[in-house]
Amino acid sequence: MLSVRSRLIAISLVMMAGSRARADEPPTRSIWLGPTYQVLLSDTFEPSSRHGIGASGTYDFHVSPLFDIGLTLAYRLYPGERSTQQLGYGAILRHFFDPGWSTADGVYPYLDYGLLLQQTFIEGRSGSAVSHDTRLGGGAVVRYGGVPLFVGLAGHYSRLQQFDIESTWIPYVDLQVGWVHAF
Repeated sequence: MLSVRSRLIAISLVMMAGSRARADEPPTRSIWLGPTYQVLLSDTFEPSSRHGIGASGTYDFHVSPLFDIGLTLAYRLYPGERSTQQLGYGAILRHFFDPGWSTADGVYPYLDYGLLLQQTFIEGRSGSAVSHDTRLGGGAVVRYGGVPLFVGLAGHYSRLQQFDIESTWIPYVDLQVGWVHAF
């Protein structure tokens, strides 16, 4: 019959072996969080500013070590005489060129493509307008000393039929800098 001490040692060894096996497996998900800066390339929301600030978060599922599918949520504010706020959400497809991006130190470029929607709220107007938002971007994960950061730049194309205004093209450029955690 095994003593309590022997059982505890056996359980510890089994748990260490299990955690070792999991540590050797590549991550299957990641979270991307960071502030954003946008520049509108049209005057659609004037007298709001063409420069916006916001925050975004994406929850990625790693389909393979080089390809992710993510669900994203973003908030943007364009201040000015009449502020405009946007809530963006949708799916992002992200392609990496090196599978080490999620575990090893280095600089790892990526390309991404997003199929998104956005809700627009304009100060002084009741209700909101919904539009599609197509995103094409690129960036890099920079991991140094185990600290994973990212920087990304994307161009967006939107078409909005807003309230009583005729359908309008709303292109903008989006810069993101933030933290990414793969697990």
